[in-house]
Amino acid sequence: MSKAEEQLAEHRGLRGLARGLFDTRLAQVKADLAARSIGGRVKAKAQSEVFKTLDTGLDVAKESKGIIAATAGALLVWVFRAPLFNLAKELFAPAAVQDGEPIAETQQDEEPSA
Repeated sequence: MSKAEEQLAEHRGLRGLARGLFDTRLAQVKADLAARSIGGRVKAKAQSEVFKTLDTGLDVAKESKGIIAATAGALLVWVFRAPLFNLAKELFAPAAVQDGEPIAETQQDEEPSA
């Protein structure tokens, strides 16, 4: 057998070995997909990422309660800014006279006593 034929036989053997490894791996992938679909895997991955993010958010919230309270307060004031502005206008508006007769006119009618 010539050197070229020996290399060909060796390469065929390696090709067969590689094909066997590929078929084994393909069978594993098919078995995994049969056990849990791609959609199920994506859902599980998304849920785990959301839970990790929530845990991180809770840790940050525990460390900075004052900042969160100030931000929430500022958002509430901004959302209710119109009613709060109207309430402030009512509270700080000048008081109206209730008896209808101005105070200045009653004082002018009186004559000074001599």
